[in-house]
Amino acid sequence: MDLVKLTFIAGLACVAPARAWAQQDQTTAFATSYAAEAKADYPEAIAPLKAIYTGTYEQNLRLGWLYFLAKNYSAAAAHYQKATEQRPYAIEPKLGLTKPLNALGQVDRLLATYESILKIDPQNTQANYWTGVIYLNRKAYAPAARYFERVVNLYPFDYDSNLSLAWAYVNLGKKAEARALYTKALLIRPGDTAALAGLKRP
Repeated sequence: MDLVKLTFIAGLACVAPARAWAQQDQTTAFATSYAAEAKADYPEAIAPLKAIYTGTYEQNLRLGWLYFLAKNYSAAAAHYQKATEQRPYAIEPKLGLTKPLNALGQVDRLLATYESILKIDPQNTQANYWTGVIYLNRKAYAPAARYFERVVNLYPFDYDSNLSLAWAYVNLGKKAEARALYTKALLIRPGDTAALAGLKRP
């Protein structure tokens, strides 16, 4: 029995330094990556992470961001997608994924990503606003209004949300509600041309 214990302890002694070295390598790689990013040298920021890449959540999240900055949107989306699969209930990789998807013009997948965020966090401001924008661009004014209403309820003095909701209301025939929102937009940005144009609509 004593021999078994000694063998087990010896095994742990070998594993612990290996893990310590691996953690040290990762910490160094991240630090080097941040320093290169600060200089906008994205290939140099990516290189140390790829050198120690083992597919961890943190590595995928970081590489997704760096590839996005480097305008390699396909690689960015691939790493963010891996991160979302590794942490299905996390919001940050999903919000990260929306950036390259938008750049790639993958609107259906973008909408699905925002909707997946809202299943976890129904009050998420970014997801509600941009889902509303997608529906507004599709001239689906009723669902667009629902998403903008959530944002305006959370941030009543936000310019973009008030203006977007006003436009949705105009197209839904809710003229009085739209005028109130355009008027509020002018409080936020006095003389705003978009809000003034909205008020002039019949």
